[in-house]
Amino acid sequence: MKENTAQRLAQIMNERNLRQVDILKQSERFQKELGIKLGKSALSQYVSGKSIPDQDKLVLLSKTLGVSEAWLMGYDTNESTDVKKESIDLSNLRENVVLFDGKPLSDDDVNKIAQIIELSLGVTGRDDK
Repeated sequence: MKENTAQRLAQIMNERNLRQVDILKQSERFQKELGIKLGKSALSQYVSGKSIPDQDKLVLLSKTLGVSEAWLMGYDTNESTDVKKESIDLSNLRENVVLFDGKPLSDDDVNKIAQIIELSLGVTGRDDK
């Protein structure tokens, strides 16, 4: 049986312990990239099933959540998307919004993570920085 977008949003929010505000925060980068705006009210209506996202919003949500548009629409298909994941240069962590468990990390947290990575690479003897 085909599920609907509201059910799929609820499912992924439950699986990833996300709130609507977390999805909105994660979508900011893609909103700028795609030139598509997503507000609290619209997302709330999608989650409640009161309205269905148009094609642009589906693209935005699928990129934000890392799932295929077809899966998000409720079709019986693989959840994962065929879109290649973007490479991230970890030496530039401070330039990106970094989230952990759906919440933004402080500058201090990012510095600690960078130090851990540098120490780990140093301990393993990697010379190719």
